[in-house]
Amino acid sequence: MTRSAGPWSRARRGSSTGIRADRAARPTISATKDYPAVVKYRNELPTRHMFQFVIDAIRDGDPQLTPIAPPPYESHPPFPPDVNVWNVVHQHGGFTAPQSDGMPLHSFSPDGIHAEAYTTLDPDRVAPNEAICAYTNHEQSSMLWYHDHGMGMTSVNVYAGLAGLYLVRDPADRQLGLPSGEYEVPLILQDRTFHPDGSLAYTMTLQEGEDTPVVNGKAYPFLAVEPRRYRLRVLNASNERFFRLRFDVPRDVLLQPQLPFHLIGTDGGFRAPLPMLNFLIGPAERYDLIVDFSQMPMGTKIQLTNYNAPVHFPGGGGPEISEVMEFQVTKRLSGGPDRTTPPTKLNLSAVPPVEVTPNTRRRQWVLYQHQLFSTMTLNAVPFMEPSQDFVEEGSTEIWEYVNPNHDAHPMHVHLVNFQVLNRQPMDAAGYQTDYEKWIDGGRRAEDYPVLENYLTGPPIPPDPDEAHSLKDTFRSYPETVTRIAIGEFTPPTEEIASIPGSAAELPAEYVHHCHILEHEDDDLMRPWTIVAKGSSAAGGQSEGGQGHGH
Repeated sequence: MTRSAGPWSRARRGSSTGIRADRAARPTISATKDYPAVVKYRNELPTRHMFQFVIDAIRDGDPQLTPIAPPPYESHPPFPPDVNVWNVVHQHGGFTAPQSDGMPLHSFSPDGIHAEAYTTLDPDRVAPNEAICAYTNHEQSSMLWYHDHGMGMTSVNVYAGLAGLYLVRDPADRQLGLPSGEYEVPLILQDRTFHPDGSLAYTMTLQEGEDTPVVNGKAYPFLAVEPRRYRLRVLNASNERFFRLRFDVPRDVLLQPQLPFHLIGTDGGFRAPLPMLNFLIGPAERYDLIVDFSQMPMGTKIQLTNYNAPVHFPGGGGPEISEVMEFQVTKRLSGGPDRTTPPTKLNLSAVPPVEVTPNTRRRQWVLYQHQLFSTMTLNAVPFMEPSQDFVEEGSTEIWEYVNPNHDAHPMHVHLVNFQVLNRQPMDAAGYQTDYEKWIDGGRRAEDYPVLENYLTGPPIPPDPDEAHSLKDTFRSYPETVTRIAIGEFTPPTEEIASIPGSAAELPAEYVHHCHILEHEDDDLMRPWTIVAKGSSAAGGQSEGGQGHGH
């Protein structure tokens, strides 16, 4: 494969650019399944932001950065005038009570200023710049992650470095024969831009995406590997960039130009092994791979290549990144032959499908943007408006995400795992036009555009990597309705780690949002609420979907 020598020659100057198998970009939390964890977070950040010009632009009402509410709603500033830095930690993918979920309005600043819904466990044991959270670790064996969710500034906080891995491990996994120790390698993928002096630059107020690949905090890295199987735990922690990845090998090594691999897990844990040659991963998605380097001659260099994935995906114009990192087969086998289980023989069961019927409740979410570069919302309702969607505890629902835009959006739902059910193409221009008429006409229920009238083809099955997989983030493709099936809305209602007040109480409020972080900050996020069975509020739905549940 031809490539420019520049960045790779820089990467080879010192061993410090190699990835350590036991070291990720930020501290990794490793927890045991069903053993709870309690964390005290202390905010000791500077009171002036690393990217203060972005904070100032939002505060000054820059129309491309500041959420502008669609009619008839009023706009509200996302953070107080005396706050330049605040944050809160979200355990992404966690089965978590609302008070420990790290939602935007739980934010707190280094000088102790609190957002309106700030909460903490054990309040007598925290300072104003602290918060205590309890995590159940009741998830399946999986790779979660934790990252900032600060109201109005998640994008710049995560970009500045506030993210890390959270591994939930099940002791029973030892019987599977998976690569472990130095042969299990986390890969946190990001894109960044650097000033000439090497300091971090934020340029997404000027363009889409950044220009340099960063893996585990290192630009253009390499990993020296043995000729054996490796388990690669991949997280896309970029603000905006999708990656379409493959392992390119020299032409004289294999009969085909890519090294095959197996997908054995996604966001919510293991799935039946799936042979693959490439995969698309959106922001916040995780992929668990088995890659076999055993047939590679010593000295072989394999490029992890990104292709056909512009920013914004699928048709944007941001900086292109083709080479992500390099695997160098330069280490001799240690400890004898590879005794891990071949992926075709792994004892991993298929994920059973969520049972849905024609009567399963459907809830509709429209990814609405009035015009290019303007504020984005769900169902044309600002984030700061109270929850209008009430889901009955223990119920199953189908959520339909209607995307008439030209960009794909990685959508994340807090608390739950789900399965992608199907997708269906739509007349996006016609739907957008009539949706605008509905808003301009006062949002009368009888004028709401009925989605079925705009569908232009039959339902399309989920992508192979999504099918029979547990997800907490999915790709809402442009000019398409994407349906996800959520099997059970049940928060953790038992006390965690014997801490009073740690259990979820109904009604329990969570959020869902786009994980393009600049879109999230620009209001593409809404709360939703779990209520008790039989509650009079159950089944309520925000204006965008009134009367459209089945």
